[in-house]
Amino acid sequence: MNLVSYAGAVAFAAEMAFCSATPAQAHHRFLVESFPASKQVVANPVRQIKLVFEGKADAVISTITLKTRNGTVIAKAAQKEASRELVLDTPVLQPGLYEVDYRVLATDGDIVEGSFPFVVQASLSA
Repeated sequence: MNLVSYAGAVAFAAEMAFCSATPAQAHHRFLVESFPASKQVVANPVRQIKLVFEGKADAVISTITLKTRNGTVIAKAAQKEASRELVLDTPVLQPGLYEVDYRVLATDGDIVEGSFPFVVQASLSA
């Protein structure tokens, strides 16, 4: 491993630690799948964030937010109808670290909150 890729790996590990799971991680099992996945390094353009839950998330109160590393909100949406999926369309994302935050009102009345990081990798053709 050359010095540049080693330095990149160290920086990536530090960024992942920066975006560690929130205290709501105990409820994280409610989230069963996501794209991008938590801590995933994505090489292809991301145009949509998709979360899939164990049960239906109630409409209106359930939200998803995409933020940059420094906390700037890039996109945010509220659930339009009760569904197991929560989807957020995004602008073209530049290479870097991002965080997905979600707040879901489960149909059983529990509020589940969580967040996870992912990285958009620079394209090799750029």
